[in-house]
Amino acid sequence: MSLFPFMSILVCLIGSLTLMIALMMATQVNSEQSDETIDRYRKFTQLQADIALQKSEVDSIEALMQDASHLHDQTQKALEEVAALEREQKDHLQRVDANGEYARMLAEANELRKRIAELEQDPEELKQQIAELEKEVARRNAGPEEAIVQIRPGGSGVDIEPTFVECTATGLVLHGEGEAQQVRSGDIAKDGEAFFKLLEKVAAQPTGEIIFLLRPDGVNTYNAARNYARTTYTANGYAKNGKLPVPTQGNIDLSVFGRN
Repeated sequence: MSLFPFMSILVCLIGSLTLMIALMMATQVNSEQSDETIDRYRKFTQLQADIALQKSEVDSIEALMQDASHLHDQTQKALEEVAALEREQKDHLQRVDANGEYARMLAEANELRKRIAELEQDPEELKQQIAELEKEVARRNAGPEEAIVQIRPGGSGVDIEPTFVECTATGLVLHGEGEAQQVRSGDIAKDGEAFFKLLEKVAAQPTGEIIFLLRPDGVNTYNAARNYARTTYTANGYAKNGKLPVPTQGNIDLSVFGRN
């Protein structure tokens, strides 16, 4: 008995089943790949949209930065133009003032010529007028006189016996009886020198106190002298001290205290 037909049928059946299984698996794989591809495409599209939005924001920021830079340049140019206009205005005002001063002096000269012509008949009076004019010219050429700063007692410390020490840019000026004494900045903190002796003398007075007269340019000198006075213990103890600002560079007048 031949089994060929049965085997052929069995082989065909197995082949058909294998083909069906392969087709089913291929369909399932294609379906899964299709969903994954769609999901990736959706994410890719979203990323592209985000990138486009960020690029648009970056472009806007760059445009704003360019506008700000342009505005800064315009502001700088405007400030330079304002400064140039201010300089021109200042120069113009100076020229106007100079012209006005020249016109005034010319008018005074003309008046003086007329006055001299009137006084030619009286030589003595003419000499007196010339002498007065020469004094006036000398006074004007000498420039403005320095203001005199008068130190007056006042405030709550009227019951003290003050000793005035002037603080300048280069050192101290010790105002006491007789001639004022100069002390250089480098000699302030030297024991046994003039300032130390003054501290010792003031410390011996029950109501004695050093009053620092502080000039506008003498702040550093004052700080050095004050620190030395506060930390120096003399044979008579510590010397009390205070300060009084002097707003100008005029001469110090201590005549109210009966001192030079």
